[in-house]
Amino acid sequence: MEEQIALWIAGFSYPAVFLLLVLCGVGAPLSEELVVLTGGLVVARSGASFPIMVLAAYLGILAGDSALYRIGYALGPRVFTHPRLARMLPPARVTLLQEMYMRRGPLAVWLARFLPGLRAPAYLLAGATRLPYRQFVLADGSAAWIPALGMTWLGVRFGPRVLADVQGGLRWLLALVFAVGVAVLVRRWWKQRAALRASRILGAAPEGKA
Repeated sequence: MEEQIALWIAGFSYPAVFLLLVLCGVGAPLSEELVVLTGGLVVARSGASFPIMVLAAYLGILAGDSALYRIGYALGPRVFTHPRLARMLPPARVTLLQEMYMRRGPLAVWLARFLPGLRAPAYLLAGATRLPYRQFVLADGSAAWIPALGMTWLGVRFGPRVLADVQGGLRWLLALVFAVGVAVLVRRWWKQRAALRASRILGAAPEGKA
């Protein structure tokens, strides 16, 4: 699969990067990082334009994310019972995402892009819960520049070495980042819950004395 992606991007350049990233966004079994890095590698080896490749990656990421949002928007509550999509939204993950949206609002869209395993569910849920598209696209658009620019530059600068890292150890690093992020969110949620219980107890104490 990696070799085929490289051939497509080498042959069709910017349109291939754009279309492959749109497919990534809607759930195709492709690695977004691999596509963008390969685009950077093509720039380094063929003399393609770095700014245009970054723009193609950015627009592809944004279009794929928006398509996922639109799917969630079109389905609404039915997204939780859809034969395929429901598997992306187990109760524990939905609870975590709802907590993120309640606390962070549209900022949760920005954060979800960098939490492996949460991006697609978060964007589906944003659409299903009718988060205004303007808020969604502003948050996602500001986040999408980071992988579009950063990964393309890494592909240009380091090429095959970075591609090997993505296919190997970097995935474990991303998994570790995800685990740490979830742990932080759960810890904050637990503290809020404990504080709420304490306030209820303190509020009920004077009534009991009266």
